[in-house]
Amino acid sequence: MKLFAIIEDTFREAFARKTIIGFFSISSFFLLIALIAAIFITPGSIAMNGNAGQNVQVDLSTVPGVVQMIQLTLTGFLHFAAIFLSIFATASIIPNTMEKGSIDLLLSKPVSRDTILHGKFLGSISMVFLNVTYYVIGMWLIISIKTSFWNFGFLATVFPITFSFLVLFAAMMVLGIATRSSALTIILLYAFIYLVSPILQNRELIFFRFVENETIQSVITGVYYILPKPGDMSDLAGRLVMHQDIAWMPVWSSALFAIVMYAIAVLLFRKKDF
Repeated sequence: MKLFAIIEDTFREAFARKTIIGFFSISSFFLLIALIAAIFITPGSIAMNGNAGQNVQVDLSTVPGVVQMIQLTLTGFLHFAAIFLSIFATASIIPNTMEKGSIDLLLSKPVSRDTILHGKFLGSISMVFLNVTYYVIGMWLIISIKTSFWNFGFLATVFPITFSFLVLFAAMMVLGIATRSSALTIILLYAFIYLVSPILQNRELIFFRFVENETIQSVITGVYYILPKPGDMSDLAGRLVMHQDIAWMPVWSSALFAIVMYAIAVLLFRKKDF
């Protein structure tokens, strides 16, 4: 019950800071645009750019592949937007919890530090999961009703997107506890996700063309395997949409990273002097 109370407190804090309202409003805005487009775009045909640079007319009601391509594009956008907004919205949760007054109030209650951290973690993940689920189900219904093609693979993208955030939030907890700075946490996470991670993911094209030393290549590859892989998780979500085989390495390696980071966060929070 104490754990659920902390989770509830996390939601109340998000409501007070308008985080959940902002999430819901942004998702609703894009769903409204999709709904308007579905109403006014006729199901007869849609112009798509072919490989030869010509517009190819395809019937949405009879070509599931076109619907999958639309959903694949939406998945890439959703993964980028969800991670970007989620980090911005939740980076302050741990630092705010550790502020004088907030932490004193929590520690004055019969609740352990571990329970506080577990509750904040589960509350943050739940908020992101619910919002991503709301958007994906809404978009899935709009597209499916419009085209009569029900691609359940698109629904499954909720899980890799949420998992991708879970892994990153574990690192955010360590940074938040160590620095008590939400701004620094946001900067470091964005730098990793949109700069370091893409370089590591495409290391063979970027580094290995110019660095032939096998030792250096092994070190770079080792760093890639150790750190989270948001780009690979985005690709995994796309494979679910297209019903393709899934590579599980990014999942288990990212999960291992999250476990290690979470353990470090728990140890730091236990020893923190408030």
